[in-house]
Amino acid sequence: KAISLVTCETTVGLLHIVVHPSWAPLGAERFLQMVETKYFSSKVALMRCVKGFLCQFGIAGIPQYNKSYNGRKHSLQDDKNWLPEGPTHRTNELGVKRFSKGYLAYAGGGKNSRSNQFIVALKDNERLGGGSPWEVPWGEVVGKESFTTLDKIYTGYGEKGPPQGRLSREGSSDSIQKEFPRLDYILGCTLVDSR
Repeated sequence: KAISLVTCETTVGLLHIVVHPSWAPLGAERFLQMVETKYFSSKVALMRCVKGFLCQFGIAGIPQYNKSYNGRKHSLQDDKNWLPEGPTHRTNELGVKRFSKGYLAYAGGGKNSRSNQFIVALKDNERLGGGSPWEVPWGEVVGKESFTTLDKIYTGYGEKGPPQGRLSREGSSDSIQKEFPRLDYILGCTLVDSR
């Protein structure tokens, strides 16, 4: 299957993402569908960004956009994990950690639970992708500009960013923006190339 290059504009810079269908065909396809339908143009909050760990995002800034992804009937089946699993594979013989900085996967809560929420690793991580089937990477951030953007994402709210339920109800509302003024957002994503 063809790989695709997607560029996402954020409030702190551009993220260039290579989408690898061979890594996770179902996960890659859903992300590309979301790009095609301009889902990310709804001002998607980078809502749970933990310094030195990960950033979670994906709840639409316009609440009705979430409806196509909510509930078990809209969840994706898990793709086969291509990363080595278990604690003995957290790093390889060269010291490389399993889930590299810039890898993208779905945020899930159990088997076949992937919906419209994603994670991106803010640094190399040995625990992610090691047995949680929804954490199979489907893409990776590429290029110096993208890694500079990753490093600029505000992580000061950590686990205390806007609650997911509230974001689902309100989207990127004025009250969310007033209460969390330093929160960063994805403003839109565009398919640049596919080969």
